[in-house]
Amino acid sequence: MLIWQLQGCSARRGQRLIRPLRGQGSSGFSLFELLIAISLIALTCIILFGVQADNIDRAAEARFHSLAAMLAQKKLVEFNLQNFADLTDASGDFGPAYPDIAWSSQVRLLTAEESGLAGSSGWLKLVELTLWDNSGRPFVYTVRTVLLRKIEAVL
Repeated sequence: MLIWQLQGCSARRGQRLIRPLRGQGSSGFSLFELLIAISLIALTCIILFGVQADNIDRAAEARFHSLAAMLAQKKLVEFNLQNFADLTDASGDFGPAYPDIAWSSQVRLLTAEESGLAGSSGWLKLVELTLWDNSGRPFVYTVRTVLLRKIEAVL
């Protein structure tokens, strides 16, 4: 392009070697165009930051529910290993390993009418275990299960 521009010029003293191209405006951007570009970049950043913040909240909730499922399973195994008669309402936490998660359980005997099994009165307990986050986030995980009294062998 520069060679094309130089072909029509003479090298006489006082004359310019390169003449401006006709039909082309200034080579820069106007202030209005810059303001629109900066506004679009700012709007894009605001949208992306909002999406990122939402993704962080969802990741924290998913992490809680994964951990709560594992801890609930551990606690239900402990309940299952307990003596059936000693299984009552309780609450607590998971110690220093998981200080932000607490639990509570509600336990009650199921009647034969509730279970739908004739002659099952006194054999089944309904356990509702609830885990929640103590750090101020509104995450709750609840599990319900039925435990059967251990059957002792009759000799």
